Amino acid sequence: MNSIFNFRTYELSFRFAKPYLWISFLVTVFMVFSGSVIFKISNLNAMILSFKILFYLGVFLSYFDIAQRKRLTFYQNFGLSKIVLILISLLMDIALTLVFINLIRLF
Repeated sequence: MNSIFNFRTYELSFRFAKPYLWISFLVTVFMVFSGSVIFKISNLNAMILSFKILFYLGVFLSYFDIAQRKRLTFYQNFGLSKIVLILISLLMDIALTLVFINLIRLF
């Protein structure tokens, strides 16, 4: 629990989440610009956040493979578990998405 309050935890989590953040951001941009015509904004927000939760659930499940699990050795040496990495990545992604959607609403 002590590692959650350490800045290095978030730095390592961001390093872990960078490729997933790019993929998620591109899908978010696609959903915002194509989905805003079809859905209401409130339904669009729920749809985007649901996608992100399912996306990170898929990322979590992919790390049960032994070859993928070996990629986590670096982060586990710092005391970060797979669950902490995925949850912090999800929270960072949701925060960035909400900021992006609110910026889009301004224009």
